[in-house]
Amino acid sequence: MKLISTSFFIPPENISRGIVKFPADESAHICKVMRAEVGDEVRAVDGEGHVLWVKLTRADKSHARGEIISSTISEIEPHTLLTIGMPTIHPKRMESAWDSCVQLGISALIPIRTEYTQSRIKPDGKFIERLKAAGMRAMLQSGRAVIPPVESPAGLDEVVLRDFDAILFGDEEGLPTPPNSRPKLGERVLLLVGPEGGFSSEERRIIAEAGGVGISLGPRRLRAETAAIALSIIALRWSGDI
Repeated sequence: MKLISTSFFIPPENISRGIVKFPADESAHICKVMRAEVGDEVRAVDGEGHVLWVKLTRADKSHARGEIISSTISEIEPHTLLTIGMPTIHPKRMESAWDSCVQLGISALIPIRTEYTQSRIKPDGKFIERLKAAGMRAMLQSGRAVIPPVESPAGLDEVVLRDFDAILFGDEEGLPTPPNSRPKLGERVLLLVGPEGGFSSEERRIIAEAGGVGISLGPRRLRAETAAIALSIIALRWSGDI
């Protein structure tokens, strides 16, 4: 018997009375890649915060299943819910940035439309599904147990009016890091990064009126995806989640 600490995803609907049925793709990974056998114990997550250890009772590449031998709440999910608002930049760059943000501990993504961004996200919804899949992979890679949601693209003026306790945005003229006095974050925080052309003067006014606090990301000019990662690290450190 061996312990397999790589995380695998089990949809909640595949769990019943202590028995789990792994999806076909996860079954193939468990049995073909990890070479698991009946009696081996596998780490799994349900995307809702639960970490399960499952003893395999069937090791089939299409229909692996097992019984739950322990279930706990993940202890590594961030205490502060950090939502990143990222401009709709080139899909591959956005996907890569979101993967890194999820690994670090960001809780949700809102693609935002800005004045200086040319949206490349088609309205068919396929790229949003790609972002969700990237978030799923990053969740499993990092050992997290909650699937971070990805919302449909929204306008900046609408997003900043949502129920957040604090708004932080990347700003070359913002507070130094670390500042003499850190902003109070609260439980739900919105992080905003602009496109490579930055936020327009009107957008900066909208963010300021919503209570946004500018945070310096250093003296160098960053790509939008790099700024998203940098701001995420700063916020996670301030909240004690990194």
